[in-house]
Amino acid sequence: MKKSIVLLLVCLINTVLLAQSKKPNILIIITDQQNAKMMSSAGNEWLETPNMDKLAMKGMRFEKAYVTNPVCSPSRFSIFTGQYPTAIDMRHNGSKLDIPTLQEIIPNAMGHTFTNAGYETFYGGKSHLPGAKNDVSIYGFETFISKDERDDLAKESAALLLDRNSDKPFLVALNFINPHDICYEAIRHFPPNNRPPADVPVPLLEAIAIPDSISENDFMAKYVPPLPANFEPTVPEPSAIYDLKELHSFTIDARENWTERDWRMHRYAYHRLTEKVDVQIGTVLDALESSPFADNTIVVFTSDHGEMSASHRLEHKTVFYEESSNIPLVVWYKDMANGHSVDTENIVSNGLDLFPTLCELAGISSPENMQGVSFATLLNGQEKKYSPREYLFMENELGFMIRGDNLKYTLYDNGDEMLIDLGEDPGEMINLVEVPSYFDKKEKLKKLLEAHIEQANH
Repeated sequence: MKKSIVLLLVCLINTVLLAQSKKPNILIIITDQQNAKMMSSAGNEWLETPNMDKLAMKGMRFEKAYVTNPVCSPSRFSIFTGQYPTAIDMRHNGSKLDIPTLQEIIPNAMGHTFTNAGYETFYGGKSHLPGAKNDVSIYGFETFISKDERDDLAKESAALLLDRNSDKPFLVALNFINPHDICYEAIRHFPPNNRPPADVPVPLLEAIAIPDSISENDFMAKYVPPLPANFEPTVPEPSAIYDLKELHSFTIDARENWTERDWRMHRYAYHRLTEKVDVQIGTVLDALESSPFADNTIVVFTSDHGEMSASHRLEHKTVFYEESSNIPLVVWYKDMANGHSVDTENIVSNGLDLFPTLCELAGISSPENMQGVSFATLLNGQEKKYSPREYLFMENELGFMIRGDNLKYTLYDNGDEMLIDLGEDPGEMINLVEVPSYFDKKEKLKKLLEAHIEQANH
């Protein structure tokens, strides 16, 4: 009898240890400045992204995925902490941070959370995390794979997956720079007033070049994307948009001086740079597929913010328009219930929701006071257990925005307002803030947003 009990206990212990060893690995791939439309699987016929598409076709792609702030550092802070950037008084890359609050939040950051749960944690590429500079160990990542943000990052990450010899589960966060190089197209034409000229990345110069083998007329007709349908500014446009002149002058200089050809070539280069990073992502995904970890790895693909790409005669990011704030978000793992699918209904935040989702999928506890909603049940085919958010807030250096099912309301710091009905006006061409039939809806959103602003300021 005692022998039977001992054997039973051994079996139970072995079962527990086996379950622990089977915790899923996690691979997070983050591009920089890629809006949700920049995948051929999202319907864009002006580029080819076979590796992103392969992932999207296997996994679940979220069409209504947004950032917390459409700028690099605030957005990345959210992705790796699950908190709004205003938690540390951050509204743009150069914000003076609330260091005491940052020090309270960082011990619960993604790297620390997964390290404490028995994961080996790796980080590679662009850091740009507030308070960290290049030391990502502050956010709990044990190993820095590569400071490179391009091909070397892809190669070294592939080598990590192919050569890894450890029984511990891993969390790998890869941060590729492109298509961010498109930033320098306006900057090189209109050097900013508030900082010295920057070196123009070679990939941008390559991407913007017209091949010698084709005439310009044929090139523009066959290969260069047309102007977007929402090329012109919103009517009436908030004057706050022109505050960008003080923040980064080149954006307004481009609006006022670029020809239609200039805008189309900007779009062409943006598409080519997206294809470049797709190749780098392919190197990593191919390595994963050839590794022993392919059947037990959750893969996430997303971006830190989008790019206006000529919509409303704007380039760069910062603003709340869809092109700047709506980003790709794809999640895939083997045998997921809702693979091969596109979610068109639920509003999700990669900055608030991804962290608790990964915790739930990994079977570990999320830090307390998380501001997001796990969407693991959507991936697992348990939609009835999912509690969708009704509203999502967004922040930037110009103001604050609230996004509901179809309505977007923005309150700028200078008092300007904008109300968009995305159901009727997906290009965001008409500002409805003064339309009487929308007044009650606007007031409801405004009260909710003002409550968020009040909380953010305390």
